[in-house]
Amino acid sequence: MNQMQSFIEKAKNDKELMAKLDVLGASGAEADKYVALAAEHGFSITEADYQEAAAGSCPHKKGELAEEDLEAAAGGFIDTQNRYNPDVCGKYTQVSYECVGFLRKIWCDHYREKQLPSVGLGGMRYRWQFTCAMGRYDYVGHSDGDPVE
Repeated sequence: MNQMQSFIEKAKNDKELMAKLDVLGASGAEADKYVALAAEHGFSITEADYQEAAAGSCPHKKGELAEEDLEAAAGGFIDTQNRYNPDVCGKYTQVSYECVGFLRKIWCDHYREKQLPSVGLGGMRYRWQFTCAMGRYDYVGHSDGDPVE
């Protein structure tokens, strides 16, 4: 297992580390902040390692993730945990960091996404249904979470 994967695995099981990652993620921190945090916890990753992991972290680039796949993903590509906090989540009307977590690998238990049929003239353009089971949002958007206008 490489250093980045090991760092992600530690984060999944270390609430203090995950809290620090959540602060960085919610603030839109740059790669160097994650590299420094990893170093504090004994991991040697580079900004390039972080960028590579971030580029490959969107499940949309790998295909649709079915509900049963999500449930079976513990320890794999995506884990889930109850990330819902009414004081934080109450202000959101679309997908946010809190919904998908560090590198989109630790989803909130209440977050759902589903690929919809492609649309567009002469090309494939996928749309996604994004839903919060707590009722914070339910909308159709692009793969990055931005609503379809």
